[in-house]
Amino acid sequence: MKKIITAAVLLLPLSLIAQEIPFEIKGKIADPGTPAKVFVYYRNGADNISDSTDLQGGQFSFKGKVASPSRATLVLRKAMKMENLSLYLEKGVINVNGSEGFSTATISGGPLNAEFNKLGEATKATKAKYAELNKEYMAADEATRKSEAFLKERTDKYKAISVEEKAALLAFIKSNPKTIIALDALQSYAGSMPDDVAAIENIYKGLAAPVQSSTAGKNFEKILTGWKNTAIGATAPEFTQNNTEGKPVKLVDFRGKYVLIDFWASWCGPCRAENPHVVKAYEKYKDKNFTILGVSLDQPTGKEAWIKAIADDNLTWTQVSDLKYWENEAARLYGIRGIPQNYLLDPKGKIIAKNLRGDALDKKLAEVIAN
Repeated sequence: MKKIITAAVLLLPLSLIAQEIPFEIKGKIADPGTPAKVFVYYRNGADNISDSTDLQGGQFSFKGKVASPSRATLVLRKAMKMENLSLYLEKGVINVNGSEGFSTATISGGPLNAEFNKLGEATKATKAKYAELNKEYMAADEATRKSEAFLKERTDKYKAISVEEKAALLAFIKSNPKTIIALDALQSYAGSMPDDVAAIENIYKGLAAPVQSSTAGKNFEKILTGWKNTAIGATAPEFTQNNTEGKPVKLVDFRGKYVLIDFWASWCGPCRAENPHVVKAYEKYKDKNFTILGVSLDQPTGKEAWIKAIADDNLTWTQVSDLKYWENEAARLYGIRGIPQNYLLDPKGKIIAKNLRGDALDKKLAEVIAN
């Protein structure tokens, strides 16, 4: 077993009270019959912890201490497959039992995990529908996957499931305002960039005072502030970060041009898949008073990977990062909870659009530059 502590954030913590809490995870799942490892990732105060152990006869265990009850992720790696499972680290023994792998595992031990199981039950039906939708996609041939009718049908189904899921999450939040798990549900309900921040804030204010004053509650409040400060029409919050050569770059220095602030990272698959669209837009509009400022959420040890990704993806515009992963100060200032994410600024520094993906970026640039 090897425990690693890093300054990078692997997931957002959900903490309740500040104290030293001993925990133990005991797991028993079906023996895969091949070498396998189990990893655990969690946040402890300002540190990010990763620990690992071999799966022996289908059994594994972890022990540790956390400053406050926190959400953790277990990852089972066997052959070329991975399975994830979320739970809460709280005082006592947490049992994980599955007749197969993590996909069928149940979690018991402690009041927080009991509440977390209730949330899982509330969203079980919609998760099954998402899985079925993915199954349909994987079963389709390449031609079908590219057809407009198939894509529209999938989009419509996804939206319908999303509406159902949000209703289930909201019902859970309103029925359980005194538990920290309601905050977990609220973060899922809000997503990475909600359209109606005021509505999310009202739901947050409906949670019990101890939940709001918890570490997780305060962290979510900062995210809310970031969302409010980056609404369409707002002046983009100023920040300064170093470029790949270690020289400081200020956002204000880009005034006078249309600027796309592009949050990404070398380790982010969707970001790398989106980069060709961003490159295409840059090449088309770079001589028309438009530029890009890339902000990477790479890890403290990821500078080489960041620089290599810039070269590999042909990102020839200005790139900056403080190499603090999810603790990137600009990302926190903007309330970033998922990447890729971007903001389009007018020459005066006002946000005129955000979350422009694929052809949407080209269309928006064509619109604003033409006008």
